[in-house]
Parts: sequence; structure tokens; C-alpha cells
Amino acid sequence: MHSKTILPAKLADFPKRYLYVPIDFLFEVSKMADLPIAAVVRIAKKNGAERVGSDAAEALVVKAEKYIAQLTKEANKLAEHAGRKTIKKEDVDLASKSN
Repeated sequence: MHSKTILPAKLADFPKRYLYVPIDFLFEVSKMADLPIAAVVRIAKKNGAERVGSDAAEALVVKAEKYIAQLTKEANKLAEHAGRKTIKKEDVDLASKSN
């Protein structure tokens, strides 16, 4: 199936064009979050969470990013309706009331 990988004793001396990574070592790379997990955990703790598990922190980041994306889309529609390209606070305020 896959040819065997031969790794020399000193990889630094080995030309990179010959380095072979077997397909078995590949894994799915998920999109990196735009919001820092630490910031989301800090917000959760400020709002009563004593501890936040890593899976919960990741879920909070995903949900927060989806909410921000939806809020931005709605605020952008309101700005365009007003004849502007720039989203203003009033657009965000109105968009948050409609969600």
C-alpha cells in the first residue's frame, strides 16, 4: 500500500524534498478559531462559571463566532439599506433586537 519511510539519523542533514510523510500520519485540520479561547473562558468565568472544560470552551467559541457572524450579516443589511458601507453601532443594536 504505502512505501516504507526511511528516516536518517539526522533529519536536519536530509534534503527536505526527499522527506516522505505517510498518509497514515495525516489528520483533518479544522479551521482555527478567530476568537481566543482564553478570552471566552474569561467571559464565562466573569458570568459565574467556576471552571470551564476544554470541550465547553471550544463549543462556546464556535457558538460565539456563529452569533457574531449572523449579527454582522444582519447589521450589514441594515447599513446597506441606509445607503452606507460602514456598519454603525445603531445597526448592531437593531440587528441584536431582531435576533
